Amino acid sequence: MANPENLAALRADVDEWNDERSQDPDFRPDLASADLRGASLVLADLRHANLRGANLTLADLTGADLRWADLRNANLVGARLIGTDFSGADLRGADLRTAEDLTTEQMQEAMGDERTLLPDETPRPLRWTIQISAR
Repeated sequence: MANPENLAALRADVDEWNDERSQDPDFRPDLASADLRGASLVLADLRHANLRGANLTLADLTGADLRWADLRNANLVGARLIGTDFSGADLRGADLRTAEDLTTEQMQEAMGDERTLLPDETPRPLRWTIQISAR
């Protein structure tokens, strides 16, 4: 369950959230299972955030920093992902089927598996298949 203070701070003001994150780079936001449907998270600093099982349906994550975030089983259906950084993010089991502006390059930098649902036009990274075979 998401930390209510973390969730309230993110929803209140992304710029203030980012300022606070810059002052404490070791902070690991707990937003697990958070309901962020339709949230405007443009340029949000969500590095190392626990967003496991979060509902990000139709959220605007344009330019958001999701490096090393835990997005396992998150719902990103219809989310806007222009310039979103997924480097090292864990997308195993995440639903990105109708995510907008998702690129192959973004997925190459993330971790995923056979349960990760991608838009039809977005190819599954080969290394995800190799990781599956290695298990």
